[in-house]
Amino acid sequence: MSEGAAGTAASAPGKAEISVCVSGDELASLQPHAGIDMFRPSAKQHQALIGIARDPQSCVSVGVDAGVMVAYAALHPPSDVESWGDDRTGRIIELGAVEVAPPYRGQRLAERLLAATFADGRFESTVTFATMYVWHYDLKRTGLNDFAYKRLLERLYRSAGFVPFPTADAEVRSSAANQLMARIGSRADPVVVEEFHRLRTRPRFFG
Repeated sequence: MSEGAAGTAASAPGKAEISVCVSGDELASLQPHAGIDMFRPSAKQHQALIGIARDPQSCVSVGVDAGVMVAYAALHPPSDVESWGDDRTGRIIELGAVEVAPPYRGQRLAERLLAATFADGRFESTVTFATMYVWHYDLKRTGLNDFAYKRLLERLYRSAGFVPFPTADAEVRSSAANQLMARIGSRADPVVVEEFHRLRTRPRFFG
């Protein structure tokens, strides 16, 4: 995996503090940890998160140690290139990514981020989904195999109220180590829930 040129926190990490749904300006004031590089180099991931945070429908919650972003959870409307982008309600939200820099793993940061993000009820009128793809799993640095990593993610997402759902989406179905999970908010309108089920059961092909 690529590592950006951004600086790192101290070699003996402190306990990160959680901030929920930070603004784009708040996020821009933080330095990204170089280990935040699961999807792209840390500096580029930082810029992508700033863009997400500036969208009023989105939310980026972060773990911060001494001005360094060491973890994040990003939630946003699904993109138009996904089948989920056909949502007709505007109330289906994607948990796009949760990432913790390697030196900070073991602090239950991912669990704390999700718990804090869902604690104030802002997502109770939505259906929030997460697609788990084996090609995004951090197998090399964790030493886990694909199914063990899937179980790790399932435990994490279940802690925030997500449950697994079957889907007709060919990309999710392309590997038994992939999974669709979703959290149906306690105040989600039945129309939103119905739309979620329509989209998850509608075949989508990729190639």
